[in-house]
Amino acid sequence: MSTQNMQYKKTGKGKALYCDLEGQDSITCDYEQHGTSIVSERVDIPSSSQHLDLVGKSLCRKHYNKFIVNADKSKTNVCSHPKHKVYLSTARHGTEGKKFKKAPERLVKFFNLSHGAMMCHHCLYITDNDSEFTNLSNYLPAIHRILTEYIKQFRGRSYVLQSDIIYSESEFQELESAYHEVCAELNEATKLHK
Repeated sequence: MSTQNMQYKKTGKGKALYCDLEGQDSITCDYEQHGTSIVSERVDIPSSSQHLDLVGKSLCRKHYNKFIVNADKSKTNVCSHPKHKVYLSTARHGTEGKKFKKAPERLVKFFNLSHGAMMCHHCLYITDNDSEFTNLSNYLPAIHRILTEYIKQFRGRSYVLQSDIIYSESEFQELESAYHEVCAELNEATKLHK
């Protein structure tokens, strides 16, 4: 019985009852013993398996190993950025333009790239500073990390101090201390009433 005719139901996060490639390539699927995994968009699918359109399909361990883990992975990455050649001319000679990373989802959607598209680090960096893109209304900028200089530790907790804070750090610490003292007093009061 073919799984294409059969509807499979999900058994949990990323799991299904049948392998979508059952019966292909004379591989005996082992989903009954080991289960299956649904291939998400985050999985780096090798170029030799791109034609199978595996995203969203459930695969047994044998098919997953054959088409994703052990597939011929091309060692030559190509930057998918539309302005790669323009940006590369501004790069310092050396390693810039040679280190690759999977393109973030925001750029995949913006440039209408295929899932699993690769971009060099230089193009990823320059794109967020290119006014040709950043001035467009549908461009989503990168999420900036909080610099460690703005993170303060107090009594085992981390707090982010922004430029428009209401309290100074010392005033905030006094409020935090007063809060903990009130909590301690409430705990003592509840112990006395028991």
